[in-house]
Amino acid sequence: MKLLKEILDWSEVWPLFIPLAVLAVRRKPVNVLLKPVVIYIFIALLLNAFADFTWKFQKPLHLPDWMKNNNFIYNIHFIVRLLLFSWFFIRLKEPFMTVVKKLIPPLYLVYVTFSFIFFKPITDFNSGPAAASAALLIFYCILHYLYLSQQEHPPYSAKRSIAWVVAGLSIYVAVNFFIFLFYATLMSTALKFSIVIWNVHNIFFIIFCIFLANALNESD
Repeated sequence: MKLLKEILDWSEVWPLFIPLAVLAVRRKPVNVLLKPVVIYIFIALLLNAFADFTWKFQKPLHLPDWMKNNNFIYNIHFIVRLLLFSWFFIRLKEPFMTVVKKLIPPLYLVYVTFSFIFFKPITDFNSGPAAASAALLIFYCILHYLYLSQQEHPPYSAKRSIAWVVAGLSIYVAVNFFIFLFYATLMSTALKFSIVIWNVHNIFFIIFCIFLANALNESD
């Protein structure tokens, strides 16, 4: 049981090595359309490793006060994920609501800036930006599937790799939208239950990373 707990505790870090392992063993370059995905994997690894390290070792290592709260890392991660996957969908150049897709990133940045200044500081877990990021990514995925439903031949190659990315992202954000939306409330009212719920997030993050690994594997 202790081993299982450790695996779950670090399940925001080690799953990212699955797509990274695919990158390491590939002999061909990754399709250029997946560049934002590759960048996301590296940034997510750095952010999640820092967040989990500060959470696990704050007491044994007597970390400084600014490292005892890792909520700001999660807030940064929500922003980074939205921006990079927005870039991914924009790079597909699907002529379907292109203006809306390009407006989403700057409008989201305005919203999170306003939220962190006037509602909750970036050092607190902020359900608003987290849930908004998930909702907007769901919106991107829906637009992608609506576009595909109208086209016989999408204007890009590597269709299977794109499909893996969108499918994995759709599952991850759809499941976690409500977790993100209510997690700040759970942290303040039912802390133990919030930890259990976050394990659900971690399980679907593992699935997300497996989908990304498949995308990279088929990105010739």
